[in-house]
Amino acid sequence: MKSPRKMKSSSLRTARRLQLLCILVLVGRIIVSCESPQPILPTIQYNEPYRPIPIASRGRAQVHQLVRFFTETNPRIGNNYLTMLARTYIDEAEAEGINSDIAFCQMVHETNYLRFGDDVQPGQNNFCGLGATGKDEPGLSFPSVEIGVRAHIQHLKAYANAQPLRKKLVDPRFGRVRRAQAPYIEYLAGTWAKDPQYSVKLKRKLEALEKHL
Repeated sequence: MKSPRKMKSSSLRTARRLQLLCILVLVGRIIVSCESPQPILPTIQYNEPYRPIPIASRGRAQVHQLVRFFTETNPRIGNNYLTMLARTYIDEAEAEGINSDIAFCQMVHETNYLRFGDDVQPGQNNFCGLGATGKDEPGLSFPSVEIGVRAHIQHLKAYANAQPLRKKLVDPRFGRVRRAQAPYIEYLAGTWAKDPQYSVKLKRKLEALEKHL
């Protein structure tokens, strides 16, 4: 039988362990609460001509609406692939706080509705022309659709704001962008692309998408 002194010592050790455990749990909660929360994103109407459209906003289109918008112009892409691509854009954009409608419409513009062109080829999974500067420069290649879309979203986020990435960096050109230089799509002309009508073309596609929402 344990002596009263030994029993008291054992109880003290147990109490201290419980106290330490409570402190660790409390510290863990403080660390979690200090992580930067996902900001509350605005929801935008795309057919308001004089309202700037922030890239860090909430996408409104669902998968089937993006698919319907796309096939209205190019019905030759397989539905399964297009559905998977639309879902990937929504998921990846939501994770980074970027408007999936803007990213999808930019993909549509850059790839000419996945017809691509002379430089970037479909197998590169390069949906926004990363590194394709013309003069037969094919640009970057990515190992999967998911990684290619993620690189696009990350590159767009580099232009949109200075928030840290929430997923592992896959865009090799992310560090070359001056952060937050184009918080609105109106600023992408002259920054993302040299075409002075670049933003106007993106807004037209968003207005076309609005009809499907």
